[in-house]
Amino acid sequence: MKQQEGMSNNSMQRINMIKKYLISLSLTITALMGQSSIVIPAGASITVPDNAYLCAGTITINGDLISSGTNVCGVTDAGAVASILEASSLNEDGYYKIGDQISVTLSFTRKVIVTGTPQLSLETGSTDQVASYSSGSESVTLTFNYIVKEGDVSPDLEYVSTSALSLNGGSIKDVLDRDSEISLPEPGATKSLSANKDLYVDGIIPSIGDVRDGGSEDLQYTSSLTELDLNWTSFDDKSSSGIKRYFAGLGSTPGGVEVKPFVDVGNLNQYRFKNLTLTNGSTYYGVVKAEDQAGNISLVSVTDGVTVDEFAGPPSISTINPDVTNTLSLSLVSTLNISFSEPIASISLDVTSTFSTVNYSYELNSNDLVITILPSLASRDEVVLEISDIKDFAGIKAADQTFTYNTATLADLNQDSNVNAGDLSLFVTAWNADDFTKELGPSTGTVPNLIITPDNQYDLEDVMGFSRMWHWSRKNGVSGKLLSHYGKEISTSQIGSTLLIDWDKEASVAQFEFIYEPQFVSIIEYDQNNTEDMELSYMDTLRGVNTFAYANLSKNKYIDKRFVTKVKGRDSKPIDLIYQFYSQDGELISQGTKSIMIKPIPEKFVLHQNYPNPFNPITTINYDLPNRSIVNLVIYDIMGRKVATLLNEEKNEGYHSIIWNTRNNVGTPVSAGIYFYRIQTKDFAKVRKMILLK
Repeated sequence: MKQQEGMSNNSMQRINMIKKYLISLSLTITALMGQSSIVIPAGASITVPDNAYLCAGTITINGDLISSGTNVCGVTDAGAVASILEASSLNEDGYYKIGDQISVTLSFTRKVIVTGTPQLSLETGSTDQVASYSSGSESVTLTFNYIVKEGDVSPDLEYVSTSALSLNGGSIKDVLDRDSEISLPEPGATKSLSANKDLYVDGIIPSIGDVRDGGSEDLQYTSSLTELDLNWTSFDDKSSSGIKRYFAGLGSTPGGVEVKPFVDVGNLNQYRFKNLTLTNGSTYYGVVKAEDQAGNISLVSVTDGVTVDEFAGPPSISTINPDVTNTLSLSLVSTLNISFSEPIASISLDVTSTFSTVNYSYELNSNDLVITILPSLASRDEVVLEISDIKDFAGIKAADQTFTYNTATLADLNQDSNVNAGDLSLFVTAWNADDFTKELGPSTGTVPNLIITPDNQYDLEDVMGFSRMWHWSRKNGVSGKLLSHYGKEISTSQIGSTLLIDWDKEASVAQFEFIYEPQFVSIIEYDQNNTEDMELSYMDTLRGVNTFAYANLSKNKYIDKRFVTKVKGRDSKPIDLIYQFYSQDGELISQGTKSIMIKPIPEKFVLHQNYPNPFNPITTINYDLPNRSIVNLVIYDIMGRKVATLLNEEKNEGYHSIIWNTRNNVGTPVSAGIYFYRIQTKDFAKVRKMILLK
């Protein structure tokens, strides 16, 4: 039969379905009282009027349900359309991962015919998904398929609402070409999808954890050639289905598993690969991935790599000799020995300094590095050793190393960080013995960073080298160090403004350092014509430190040393004297610190005005003596008559005072009036007036 013009394919489908049940014989049924079923013979035709009804039974034609009845007689049923009885699934209860297909079934009350692709909206988390019609047309059960996508999640899969089934431009009709009722059971209620099935949708890929080389820590090196440990933090399954198991593998490249393919390690957080054949010097990378309960596989997490080193790690420095606390010689070859923890295949070495060009060489012998530094280095310089690209024979590179040495201070021959008499003594001893290991010249550069060029002779250039460094030492505050007493204590005396220091008769070298209050005291060297060959003096009047050093290069002896002092004011002031004496052989004879009270000495004779004046009953007369003198001090009245002799004796230099109690030579008080007092010495005479009141 040809399709009539304008008739749809769906209509023709339904007509053809109905026609196969029709024959030339017509049968009209008005009532089917009390019958459970009526069977229409083959070849018969049946017409069911719209006002027909059915009481508790069914009408079928060749097995096709035409109508289902109720228990209430008289309700028209022959025209009822198909509707959804329940929802279920072809899938078993359980977890479903990304890419899995879930087939949802909808059961209808009678056979339906489907056109197009109806869709069923499913509740799958933040983004709802759809199950598309797959099969079941011309039956009572339709199947809708849904593929789990990444991000989908549901603890019990369900459609979104009773109206979740949409025709999507298609149709669902019964065999009489009537639209079916597509309202679904209430979600979660009896006969709903979730009521009939437990389908756990897990579309969340587990996030990776941190994977490390080693049993607990993160190793960079391993000494084992047969075993390798991995440990990792737990991977996170945000769907809450939970991690089911981990897989661990091992490769020679990041992410590779060619050394050890993935192995199921269960739900552990660490694993040990055994029976390996690893190569010394090679780097290996652990790889871990996780599977959740649904079967989703995470991305892989890769370690930062572990390098096989038979010596368990990069090379390290075991010892360095001499260590960096030692100073390097200025005139002798310096040899530095550096030992490593294992044999070294190669290094790079650079040796530099601030004030000179370092001439050096080095030799690498297994574990040992020997560095030879040649003269000449600058005084008080820094020599920096930079060792880089340190590799062992496994190719393991150590961290770069830097060592800084200080060079010696020129002229600090005893290496006590102070250029003083001790060094001067050693210098003189070497001078007299032609010991050229202590040469100090010729030198170039700027103090204190002098560079010497030894010439195997002692001359003025060596003396100048010592002098320049001795003065630098004083200027930069190295002086002023109090010394513990050793040997015979020094003897001093003051004669007038001259301070006399007794020279130790066994000494050929001495140093005197005076520490004083510069606002009150001054001290200078007394001009003497001694036979010394070398004199050094430094006066820091701001700090109050004056230093004098003397040496007999010709082996002559000193008798004494004199210094001129001056004290401001009328009171004595202290001076600390730090002294050192050395023998001709450079041995310390004596040293120590001595505190000396320096008397103020007037520069000239002075007779001061008495005070108070006028006075009653006593007055004080002050006078100054620059040197020791016989002093005559007499009182006269206004008539020139001698009243009293206050003083007629020898007095030491200094500031003096005397009191007159207004009595004459016989002890009788004198009367009020004008009086005169006169002082007379060998070199000085002076008269002043005073007034006595009654």
